[in-house]
Amino acid sequence: MTLIRNMIPCLALAAALTHPGIGLAQEQKNAVLATFSNGETITEKDLSSYVARRVDLKSAVGNATGVLMIVKEMAVARALNLEGAAQGIERAKERAATRFDDVYALTVYRKISPACEAPKDEAAARSFYDKTPKAFTVPTSIRLSRVILPADATVDGESAEPWLLKQAKAISGGQQQFDAAASKAEQIYKLDAQGDVGWVALSDDNVILRALESANQGELVGPVKDGDYVYLFQIAEKRPGQLMPWSAVSGVAAQQAVRYCREQGRATVHENVLKKYGVQINENAVRGMFSKK
Repeated sequence: MTLIRNMIPCLALAAALTHPGIGLAQEQKNAVLATFSNGETITEKDLSSYVARRVDLKSAVGNATGVLMIVKEMAVARALNLEGAAQGIERAKERAATRFDDVYALTVYRKISPACEAPKDEAAARSFYDKTPKAFTVPTSIRLSRVILPADATVDGESAEPWLLKQAKAISGGQQQFDAAASKAEQIYKLDAQGDVGWVALSDDNVILRALESANQGELVGPVKDGDYVYLFQIAEKRPGQLMPWSAVSGVAAQQAVRYCREQGRATVHENVLKKYGVQINENAVRGMFSKK
């Protein structure tokens, strides 16, 4: 029997699962979204200004989790700016007034991040492989189907969320196929793919993918409302993560060692500067931006 799981609101699913950003709430109250121990804050106005010049982030502002991701990125940028000033790292004068200076943040990051060197020979690469299996482990992947609807959509005279709940119960009870619900939803909302979205790797850096990792093959997840959209997911197939054999990765082990070192170094630097400057993200304030007035 297909099971139904509830899931916390999450970010859209990577490239194959994202939807166009709808913009930030129009009636902004300039809530404080993050604080620093030196008294600085990140507000809704700061967020709007930042997104306005970062076109690459505009697709993430349609839900609370996407905004949380942006606020954290802003916090990291500001913390790196502060750290650069504390260490006397040179900064272009024309950018001195920019609080969230991504260019300067990158300069500071490169100055303080650990050096990553490739293993000197195959023996050293094999040693890294043996000691760091996580660097060579293929993550769990799932064949995923989904239904996505605007939260304010109406289907068969019902709002999207209760309609999706009814579909989930019917699918779980064997009275309906998931594809039928996806086809019906496609008549209402066509901007994003409905139904099968293919294989998706469950990487650690995406909230929704981590949440789906706990679901089993054949299960339904949702419905879940995230910002202005409601989702229902089905795990069609699931492939467990596995350590790649040495014979398959020996030729790229040195490059992977450097890549893994940089990934870990980046995470450590970000964690350290956020801690040093006492950054606190106000998740309730962010989610409040999407609550119905």
